[in-house]
Amino acid sequence: MKRKNLLKILVSFLCCLPFLQLQAQDEDVMFQAFDWNVQNQPAGQTWYNVVSNARTTISDAGIDLIWMPPPSNSAAPQGYLPREINNFDSAYGTTNQLKSLIDQYHNLDIKVISDIVVNHRVGTNDAVTFTNPAWPTFYITADDEGRNFVNGPVEFSINNDFVPGFDLKADGSSGGFAAARDLDHRNPAVRAEIIKWMKKLQDDLGFDGWRYDFVHGYDPIYNKEYNDATNPYFAVGELLESSRVQTNNFVNRTQGSSSAFDFNTKVSLQNAFRDNNLSYLRDGQGRPSGMMGINPSKSVTFLDNHDTGFAQQCCGSNFVFPGGETNLRKGYAYILTHPGNPMVFWTHFFDGGAGVQNAIKDLISARKSVRVHSGSTISIDEARGDLYAAYIDGKSGTLAMKLGSGNWSPNGSGWTLQTSGTDYAVWTQGETTGGGETVPPFTVNFFKPSGWGSNINAYVFDAGANATLPGTSGWPGNNMTNISGTDWYSFTITPPAGISANNIRVIFNDENNQTDDLSRSTSGWFRGNTWSDNCPSDCSGNGSGTSNEVTLNFQKPGGGWGNSTNMYLYNKSTNQTLSGTSDWPGTSMNNLSGTSWCRKTFTLPNGVATNNVGVVFNNGNGQQTIDLTRGTDGWYRVTGSSNGKRTGTWSNNCTNNCPSNRAMELADTADKENSSIIEKSIVTLWPNPIKERGTLSVNTSENGVLKVTISNILGQTKTVYSQNTQVGNQTIEINANDMRESGIYFGTITLNGKKLKRIKIIKQ
Repeated sequence: MKRKNLLKILVSFLCCLPFLQLQAQDEDVMFQAFDWNVQNQPAGQTWYNVVSNARTTISDAGIDLIWMPPPSNSAAPQGYLPREINNFDSAYGTTNQLKSLIDQYHNLDIKVISDIVVNHRVGTNDAVTFTNPAWPTFYITADDEGRNFVNGPVEFSINNDFVPGFDLKADGSSGGFAAARDLDHRNPAVRAEIIKWMKKLQDDLGFDGWRYDFVHGYDPIYNKEYNDATNPYFAVGELLESSRVQTNNFVNRTQGSSSAFDFNTKVSLQNAFRDNNLSYLRDGQGRPSGMMGINPSKSVTFLDNHDTGFAQQCCGSNFVFPGGETNLRKGYAYILTHPGNPMVFWTHFFDGGAGVQNAIKDLISARKSVRVHSGSTISIDEARGDLYAAYIDGKSGTLAMKLGSGNWSPNGSGWTLQTSGTDYAVWTQGETTGGGETVPPFTVNFFKPSGWGSNINAYVFDAGANATLPGTSGWPGNNMTNISGTDWYSFTITPPAGISANNIRVIFNDENNQTDDLSRSTSGWFRGNTWSDNCPSDCSGNGSGTSNEVTLNFQKPGGGWGNSTNMYLYNKSTNQTLSGTSDWPGTSMNNLSGTSWCRKTFTLPNGVATNNVGVVFNNGNGQQTIDLTRGTDGWYRVTGSSNGKRTGTWSNNCTNNCPSNRAMELADTADKENSSIIEKSIVTLWPNPIKERGTLSVNTSENGVLKVTISNILGQTKTVYSQNTQVGNQTIEINANDMRESGIYFGTITLNGKKLKRIKIIKQ
């Protein structure tokens, strides 16, 4: 299957379009872990207790992330009138209960996103006096109603409230929120305070992402600023709008940094059920009729939430999704098989009965068996009064589904009925859990010819299906990793189950030059026109003899892997443990805070080629990856398994749920603190916590400039000591005044520019 010039022209055109990164959360299923009045619990129990106790049931259902209610102290128990936003004791439970809940879900590889209300805030003692933290009244928009609730003049902002207009609201609604004070997001100081608070939610509580409340109350471009500053795993906005045009406008105004709840699909689906007319589910162009039909990768689909559901009925009883087991099962049969990120509602899952809960579990299992994702392509085969039927492509198979009383079954052979109920059925074809041939992962290496560029790609396709191999990128393919110091490039292929080894083809290219269609299903080295099972020549780099540090990152998978990971390294040319590293099961890796990633740095020994470094990640308790090859920095993500061992893909950079720079810095520091070069006892601080002053003792092994800096959790740094010192013990006074507010700080001690240690300092 040769790629001709026409395809190259198309690729060049596409490269001119804005780049939107497709992240791993495109396969995630979301769960709303609350309803409107759940804070009303019996004495001695909180809602955080309830959600914590439900974690195993939620995990077993295949949920990937949960959405929690607003965490701050609020004038209303539900949390949507935030008052003391730095006080995380709320009607839902205590701060410690919330932290424990988040940790428990993280241990199950489930992300936790926070509902955040940044459009407005209420005063503590009166309508406009903000406390904890104290904000000035000029943070309030000029036209806010708050001035009517206080005596005497009050200095408000010079900016009026944002007006969403018909661009975001089909009825032209205003952005005002009368029950609270509207915040002036056009003021950079307001945005800085909001970002500071959001980082506190991440760093102090452990939240992974955001559900933005009332997003038509401020310009959506600021959502991008908040997301850029906090790098959430997932972000979604609530635009209560039944028109998909306005919903998509919101996503575009955030420059694609936020998804949006797909109220449009909810309306179409519930109207189709009420009117017994499933034709509502297809638009005039043959697409799904909701937001899912025009921007599926940014749509979060759902049936009901805390606002629309029976408990609150924000938009009237007709806006509540039609109840009863049959309707709920059909509704979830639709959203859990279709593109978008579907969301399951707590009340449906736990209060809808065993039939609904089991149906949801089966539907999630079917979705994941073929890896349906938010951007999956869909072909609607039927959409009439009594029948809706569609085919949805996943990353490793195809799903077919029907709704309604009309007769229908998918065309062709190889289909398996996965689950069914009254007026719905779901089939899959080619799912990863099925039988058929399984080709083990293998690595292809390519020697770059003279005249080629340095950006080398491997395009992999299934000749039997004449299509890109699932799990790999379309033309020009996946970027290959250069083997340091050589002209060799490497890429690991993990074929999905059911792909025949005889049908796997590879085209190496730099987008201007390309090889022929090459057949390969085992590891090999291609140079000129010949495959070799081992590296034929020029394999050892530039021979400089220098030692290099290599940092490997591994994303811990679910399925019982746990929270601990070891990295075992070996020399593939000798089949012995890599010099300077630990025997099996290897060295414990450092977890990266707030993510499922862990990290470890090792030194590549002199004379060992990067392509001869073997790697096995394992949990020390029976679970491990296949044997991998990596002698340069990289990120490895598990995507499947082969013969009981985990398989996946390498990337040069983090592609999903990426850790913060601070988390990586702390992990790297931990490596240095544990090294044999720098003794742990070299630095001591007493007392710690510090009330007024502390004494830092540093035992130096050489003369030079000793420097001590103190940083807060935002990375703001102050040098508190820098002096020429002699070998021996140095005593340095640490003054509490060097740290402004109570909390956690980090002290970094360097000697002649070399980091000796990083310590945590607590100021009381």
